[in-house]
Order: sequence, then C-alpha cells, then structure tokens
Amino acid sequence: MNAKDYVIPFIENVFPIKKGFRVLEIGAGEGGVLRSFIEKGCTAVGVELDPLRVEWACGFLWEEIGRGSLHFVEKDIYKTDIEVDLKGKFDLILLKDVIEHIHDQPRL
Repeated sequence: MNAKDYVIPFIENVFPIKKGFRVLEIGAGEGGVLRSFIEKGCTAVGVELDPLRVEWACGFLWEEIGRGSLHFVEKDIYKTDIEVDLKGKFDLILLKDVIEHIHDQPRL
C-alpha cells in the first residue's frame, strides 16, 4: 500500500496534515510510510523492534535521517521514554498493520 495515495488521504478526511507536524509510527518497519509524511513537510520518528528492519530503514532513508527529518528508535514501545527516546509529543501517531501484534494494548 502506498502511504501517499491511501494512508494520507484517509487521515486527511478527518483533519489536514500540516507542514511541521511531528509524526510517530509504532512498528515503522523500513520507514516507507513515514517517508510520505516527510515529503509533506512533517518530521518523523519511527519505533521498530526488529534491528534488521531499522538497518534497512537507515540505508533507505539516510538522507532524511541526515537532514534531521527522521529519527529511528530500535526499541520495544513499552520500554521507550517519551522525552528521552521520542523527544516529546506528537501531532499524529500511526500503528499501521501493527496494533494486532502489540500485547497489553490498554497500557499503550
């Protein structure tokens, strides 16, 4: 699924995504979804548990990471510190195709 053609329009049916938004994706994989948000002027943080997928993301999105538009956290979402690891609050939080894999969802 292409985030630019499907995910972003779906979200924008509810509210517009604005330049400067901070976007968090839990279970970000290789970061493909986040790239579409960065192209709209957002900054993004991807949390991913799988070290290989984070490695691929860093190779795939090295320019975005270098510009400071994207930051990856290789950690269990329950073990992240919102201030230290995630650097504060977000305008939008995504859990695309991942919520069903997260245990103890009420805690999240």
